[in-house]
Amino acid sequence: MGQVYLGFRSLLLKFAVFVVMAALLAWAIGGTLWPRTAVGIVGASVRVGGHSIALVDRLRSDGSRSSFALALLDEAGLVTTFWPPRRGEADRTWNDAMSPVVDPEGNRGAAAYRVGDRWSVVEFKAGSGSGHPLQPESPVTREVGGRLEAARILDSFARGGTDQSAGPEANATGETSSAG
Repeated sequence: MGQVYLGFRSLLLKFAVFVVMAALLAWAIGGTLWPRTAVGIVGASVRVGGHSIALVDRLRSDGSRSSFALALLDEAGLVTTFWPPRRGEADRTWNDAMSPVVDPEGNRGAAAYRVGDRWSVVEFKAGSGSGHPLQPESPVTREVGGRLEAARILDSFARGGTDQSAGPEANATGETSSAG
């Protein structure tokens, strides 16, 4: 029984030395043993009701796909809150996105994103009291026809337009076409 105990103790000691050496090597070359998520701000942030909101790209160090989200920034420009808050759900991962815009009054903001092959526009407004615009009940999402329509809606939103519909799709030359 003593030989088995000594064998396991030796194996455990060798494993501990291996993990420590691997961690030191990873640290020495600027990496880590466990994957981390790098968050980068894409484009300029906007201020909605006194809160700074930006589009962020989240990239994992293990090489998996990046995803986009909206983020609430503090005074120093650091991310405090993500929207949507859940990550890893394939049906909710933003594959592409457009930077947020703000209406001329600064009380509402909007951004566009793509999940799978469907584009949506999310609108958020300044929270009441100390609440921020990215609280779970604040953003309102609606599906749109595509990237071009989403861009038109964001442009109209930023100009203070009340009609949020994009109208007929434009072709490559910029002319409008009607279905019929």
